[in-house]
Amino acid sequence: MAKKILIPTDGSEQAKDASRLALQMAGKLGLDLIALRVVDVERYASEFMAVREAVSAELEEQARRILEETSAIAREAGMDIDTQVRHGDSSREIIRFAQEHPDVVLIVMGASGRRRLGRQLIGSTAERVVRQVGRDLPCAVTIAPSVVTTPEARLEF
Repeated sequence: MAKKILIPTDGSEQAKDASRLALQMAGKLGLDLIALRVVDVERYASEFMAVREAVSAELEEQARRILEETSAIAREAGMDIDTQVRHGDSSREIIRFAQEHPDVVLIVMGASGRRRLGRQLIGSTAERVVRQVGRDLPCAVTIAPSVVTTPEARLEF
């Protein structure tokens, strides 16, 4: 069973920076890649069925676009990447995915994503995932610096 790097992505520039770092690491370490997009319909959906269905359809389409963008980054680097969609809370589903896939030996994710708040150092999803290392999370986590928010960051492995 090939060992893999999991790249949770929300499509943000920070997530794309993390994807590029994960690609470098995978190439040098001989690891395979999995991009994961978590769709959280409950966060945005309404109690009205028509609204819920429209929100769900839009989030599913957005997930498809985000994973295609991540796949394009991998193709540019000459690498293959598997893509997966999960449904639910982002941090819980990232952790659950790693628990269910013992071949995932590393998670590489951006420090913050689309909902980045002001000057916080690490986003809430990344923080919740990192807090589970050694508890519920059976693999290592690398939080990638972002050249978008930290121009002096070196994304070389």
